[in-house]
Amino acid sequence: MNNILIEKINKKEAEICVIGLGYIGLPLSLSFANCGFKVLGIDIDKQKIENLNQQISYISDISNEDLKNTISNQKIEFTSDYHNITSCDAIIICVPTPLNKTKDPDISYIVAVAEEIAKYDISNKLISLESTVYPGATEEIILPILSQNSKFNVGKDFNVIFSPERIDPGQKNWDLKNTPKVIGGITKECGELGMNLYNCVSEKIVQVSSTRAAEMTKLLENTFRAANIGLINEMAILCQKLDLDIWEVIEAAKTKPYGYMPFYPGPGLGGHCIPVDPRYLEWKLETLNSESKYIKLSEEINFSMPQYVVDRAKEIISKNKLENKITIIGATYKKDVSDIRESPAIDIMQILHDEKIPFNYNDPYIHEIKLSNKTYYSESINNLNNNQILGIIVTDHSSYNWSELSENFKFIFDTRNALRNFNKQDVNIFKL
Repeated sequence: MNNILIEKINKKEAEICVIGLGYIGLPLSLSFANCGFKVLGIDIDKQKIENLNQQISYISDISNEDLKNTISNQKIEFTSDYHNITSCDAIIICVPTPLNKTKDPDISYIVAVAEEIAKYDISNKLISLESTVYPGATEEIILPILSQNSKFNVGKDFNVIFSPERIDPGQKNWDLKNTPKVIGGITKECGELGMNLYNCVSEKIVQVSSTRAAEMTKLLENTFRAANIGLINEMAILCQKLDLDIWEVIEAAKTKPYGYMPFYPGPGLGGHCIPVDPRYLEWKLETLNSESKYIKLSEEINFSMPQYVVDRAKEIISKNKLENKITIIGATYKKDVSDIRESPAIDIMQILHDEKIPFNYNDPYIHEIKLSNKTYYSESINNLNNNQILGIIVTDHSSYNWSELSENFKFIFDTRNALRNFNKQDVNIFKL
């Protein structure tokens, strides 16, 4: 059976279904369509489907023109209806896997999708999970759901793989095509079929021995980053106490040609991966009556950074006798994206809101933010002219003109080192 499916993939006659059309699923859908495959994109968010069918992109990495060209030139369809997956040969799951209120993994979206897929005949299909999960989830949770109404054998009659997404929103140098794709199958045959599929959109495939190994690979990548960011955030706090410039120290340290990799401090962790993924591993270890001291410590440091920024801001205001008001410059979790998931700027705003410290914000990508029972709206930088108010650079969007911004603020707390090359005597710059 797999030989037939491999032949269909090689001839680009296979139909691809991508479930979840967010920052991962939508670019993946367009990539397969641009490679010549017929693609079905499914998302339960009907507003997203309406936007896509009107050729309106809601993702900063994909322009309306890119979307329009793909839709007009290729065979691609967007819907909220699962019924058409019966004709698809490969089904790729790209739905969110956030943390719940108790900071435990929430794989309910994946379970819901697996239950929908299981309603249909999955024989001769390849099912790929790209959403982040804890080690063992594909085999222990997803596979039983998919096979509960089936008499078929995995690896022979249908196929299941885990292939973690590695897309970095806003990244200009690395994309789906040139970033190596990790694949682990429930069986060897599953993995080999997955390699054939992803070879069509990725230049390099890295096959590991199992879905568990692939799941752990993703968690290792982002736990490594979280731990090192935690370290450098702590170094930033220490350098501030020692009256040293952490950014100068980092620049000097990275001149060493071996044994050092630069990481940079910031106001906290944000996005859909780094703040979340280590918790998946930590949760799994807790089920085994074990723990990771590195993960716990890095979480403690990284998640305390927004409060540290607020405390520093209050100190700056007090020492310089400024108005007790703050302007947040940039609200998204990283520069040049329109994503506020786990954004440290939101955490900072929430702390200011709770402590009843007046503030406003500007972000070219985010027009409004709801905190508790109040909605804040992005204000024009030109309307924020007050030399007695502290501006805090939380997200250093490329669109910001720092020279013009300095005309509005004479006191700036720069948490991103955005003003590293800026020199103006009448502007007071405070670094993280």
